[in-house]
This record gives sequence, structure tokens and C-alpha cells, in this order.
Amino acid sequence: PCISVVDYVMKVSVILVGAGLGLRMGGPVKKPFMQLHGKPVFLHTLERFSQCDKISETILVVSENDIETLCEQWQSNLDTFKVKKIVPGGKRRQDSVYNGLCHTDRNADIVLIHDVVRPLIKKEQIEAVINKVKETRAAILAAPMKATVKEIVSDFCIKRTVPRNTLWMAQTPQGFERKLILEVFDKFKNSEFEFTDDSQMVENAGYPVYIVPGTDENIKITTPEDIRMAEALIRK
Repeated sequence: PCISVVDYVMKVSVILVGAGLGLRMGGPVKKPFMQLHGKPVFLHTLERFSQCDKISETILVVSENDIETLCEQWQSNLDTFKVKKIVPGGKRRQDSVYNGLCHTDRNADIVLIHDVVRPLIKKEQIEAVINKVKETRAAILAAPMKATVKEIVSDFCIKRTVPRNTLWMAQTPQGFERKLILEVFDKFKNSEFEFTDDSQMVENAGYPVYIVPGTDENIKITTPEDIRMAEALIRK
């Protein structure tokens, strides 16, 4: 007899992390809520991810103090962009990510972790990371280093010039098989070491992480200059 085979559709959960204090930006408005081309930064990011039909749910992680405001002012937008839950962040970035992980669908195959203040991410880049995770279990978006990098000693004397052909600037999204990233977070969640990104934790657990080439346009909004740069890129 003839048996029809239906392709298995992988479930992808997205955690958008924006619980930081934003001290480098200064001013009364936190980075996710700063105006960029007529709307808050976080809405740009949500919109970009909503354009990718491979994603089944979005978890938004913000400061606990911001949750009420989000729900009061932006609930219709959150519904439009299929935000499943808003979760309070933790003391460190890794604590915030773990809080988000705990609310992802247990049946999800892949988890993407993305800085909510990277609003210029492209659909093609999101899909490229997902596809690489399917192949390798762990992959991140990154851009090749263009500047010449100097390693120095304590008195600011140059020790050596680091070959830049082997250096990449880590970005997000960073994607992982859900089972793998949960295992890694369970191992390190009580660690006193502060990880600068999620892939560093996976590397320290002994798993290989692969690069998906990105571009410098996937900027992280950190300073007022970044807002101006993002405005220029959107207009372009």
C-alpha cells in the first residue's frame, strides 16, 4: 500500500531579552522603549521575528517594573506579533534567559535567543540560524572582524597584533536545540561566573558552536549614536 509521508515541522521558540538597565544609553527611557523611526525599538524587533513563519512562539523578557506598562500600552501589538508570555528578567543576563527558557513550549525543538535591542535583524538571517541549528545543534549569527585588533599588557604597551581572519563579532540570534540549552543552563544556572552570551556557556559545557555569517547592520542599540545609525539604515 502507498503511505503518504508528511514532513515533520520543527517548533521554534524565540526568547527576546530586554531586561537590562541600559546604563550606557543614559536618560529616563530604557533602550527597548526608545523611539526608532516612529515606534519603540522592541516593536521593530517583534515585527522582524513575526515575519518568519518558522517561529511558533515568542517569549518577551523585560524588567519586572516594565511588564504592567507593556500590557497597558502595547497589548494589541503584543497580540499581533504573537507574544505568548512576558516574563520578568533576573539579576544577570543569563538569569533573564533562563527565566525565558522555563516558559518555552516543552515540545519546542529549537530555541532562539535574541537581544530585543537588535531591531534590524533580517528574516533571512533568522532562518539561516534555524537551519544551522538543525544541522549542528548550536549556532550563532556573527560578523567578521574588520578592525585591526591589538592585545596589550598592563601599561598599554602592545603585546601583539591578533590575526583578524580568525575573529568574529558575536551577535544574536543565537540558536540551540532546546534539550541542549536546557541541559547547559541547568549545569551553570547557579554559577557565579557571568557569561557574556549564551554560546559562551555552551562552549564551556564542551559543545561545539557554529557561526552563521551576518553583517554589521545587525546593530545592538547601546548608545545614542546607535539610534542615529539605525535610523539611517532603516531609511536606506
